[in-house]
Amino acid sequence: MADMADTANVINTGERRVHLNLVPGLRQMPIHILSDSLSSRIAAGEVIERPASVVKELVENSLDAGATRIDVAVVGGGLKLIRVVDNGSGIAPGEISLAFERFATSKIGEDSDLDDIQSMGFRGEALPSVASVAHVEAVSRQPGADSGARYEIRFGDADLPEAAGAPVGTAMTVEHLFRNVPARLKFTSSPGGETTRIHEVMSGLALARPNVAFSLTTDGKERLSTPGSGDPRDVVAVLYGREVAAAMIPLTPDENSPFSASGLVCSPAISRGNRRYITVAANGRLVQNRRISFAIEQAYHGYLPERRFPIAVVYITAPFEDIDVNVHPAKAEVRFLREQLVFSTVQQTVRAALADLAPVHRVAGSFTRQPGDAGTAGERRLFEEAAWPDSPDHEAASRIAGNGGNGHTNGSAVAPDLADLAESDQAGSVSTHRTVLPVLRVIGQSQDTYVIAEGPDGIYLIDQHAAHERVLYERVTRQFADHATESQPMLEPETIELSPAHFTELAAHGDDLAAAGFSVEPFGDRAVLLRAVPAMLATGGRSGREALIGLLDGIADGRQTGWWAERMLATIACHAAIRAGRTVTSDEAKALIRQLEECEQPRTCPHGRPTMVHLATGTLEREFGRR
Repeated sequence: MADMADTANVINTGERRVHLNLVPGLRQMPIHILSDSLSSRIAAGEVIERPASVVKELVENSLDAGATRIDVAVVGGGLKLIRVVDNGSGIAPGEISLAFERFATSKIGEDSDLDDIQSMGFRGEALPSVASVAHVEAVSRQPGADSGARYEIRFGDADLPEAAGAPVGTAMTVEHLFRNVPARLKFTSSPGGETTRIHEVMSGLALARPNVAFSLTTDGKERLSTPGSGDPRDVVAVLYGREVAAAMIPLTPDENSPFSASGLVCSPAISRGNRRYITVAANGRLVQNRRISFAIEQAYHGYLPERRFPIAVVYITAPFEDIDVNVHPAKAEVRFLREQLVFSTVQQTVRAALADLAPVHRVAGSFTRQPGDAGTAGERRLFEEAAWPDSPDHEAASRIAGNGGNGHTNGSAVAPDLADLAESDQAGSVSTHRTVLPVLRVIGQSQDTYVIAEGPDGIYLIDQHAAHERVLYERVTRQFADHATESQPMLEPETIELSPAHFTELAAHGDDLAAAGFSVEPFGDRAVLLRAVPAMLATGGRSGREALIGLLDGIADGRQTGWWAERMLATIACHAAIRAGRTVTSDEAKALIRQLEECEQPRTCPHGRPTMVHLATGTLEREFGRR
């Protein structure tokens, strides 16, 4: 038997045998009940992972007590000292010792339904868990009481409660955390690292409850102080700076729905390199839910470049019975009963705010809408009277419009003739999103990549590839939704070898590729025949193989994020769009800008890059010393 156990504890890596340091026969004693002291310390491991966990539990108790001000002080990363002082309702003298008993709580009753939790804490585990691994002192007084009570418990050993003078509210002091649990202490990080985690917890709670004034002092230095005004923009200003706060866009909740999303999201002009700046609160509880965070990220699809993430503070309002807050030992994660409904509510609310108020990028570093800058048709003609230094090229303009110069018209193409455009303006047929773009007069091209245009408030540089990509993306998206995409048969079918991963994507999304305009047939075990491509790709200048492989890669990436269809259409648009480094004519540039103005989202390409940047008149005047 010993030989068998030894064999089971060996891993053969192919080069050498590695012996695992395991002890065969784990049951060394009869089954028995753990002592209260040991079980309390084990339970503390579920609730109290590190000093930040203590801060979170104590602050949430203060919130449940109705506190409007909560002051937190820590020393040595919270391992030496944590003190949380609030002005809440306090604890009755006769109940202060009971609060430290396991499963003692004032927040649910024997008959309470655990599916209708409305408080931050409810299990009755936080205080006894903390008291089992630290020296804890609680001082509390209720409003109207002549005196308060003081209770001290040292690593599970309690003194008797005694009367004490104290202000209204509760002060919890936690010292020497984990001194009696060296194994736990060993896995904490440096005091600086633990302080950072505490700051993150306090920041999240302050964002979740902007109506409460929070302060955090670490080693005698104030790290955080919020006014408790109820306006989340004030908390954003404290945490991320006034410039970020000024760029936040308010969300408009649906007041008539039991599910709604409110709060603030940042302008696409500001982003971060990770998801840590996305804050979600559900019914006032700071929560983690990957799908809801993902809904916010999806709402920014096309507004932000890949691997960039927004700053967002989103408050979800939902029926209490629809939220399960009991799925995580530390109550950090929640589960929604109707998660898809919450997902779509958050996504649509954020998306609507971005569509209404997303800005044009300014080179000077500020980002602003241009309301009312669309101008009349007469003003547009006045701006467009200046000539480009080359001759009109209507065939080239037709190519820009997506016709390919082959005589086949696309129903969504815009005619390059300026008179037709002016007539269209007067008829009011242009999208209302034109109001977020100013009237632009094309005056040149730079580096065969950027169209230069003049607007009412400065100079605009338009990335010709990104702008054309946006135009084509919205066109192919409409065609895909209407099942009206056009295919262009290839003169000779192209044989393309695919990887197993590509075959997997082709099998899963072959119908969608066909709907987008591709005709692909199996050709042996590892290859396919490409017989047709979307019509707009016929003039894109890239091979069918390059387009198909890029498309399958885009679908694979998009499937992981839930945006595979958009990735597919964005790849088609990218391959069909004019490239940087190509000279464009006056008519081409004008047609491109007119079509960009008609887009639903003209400010960014499908991958989130800006289509244009704005060099404001004020910036020019300052640079040339005119102001």
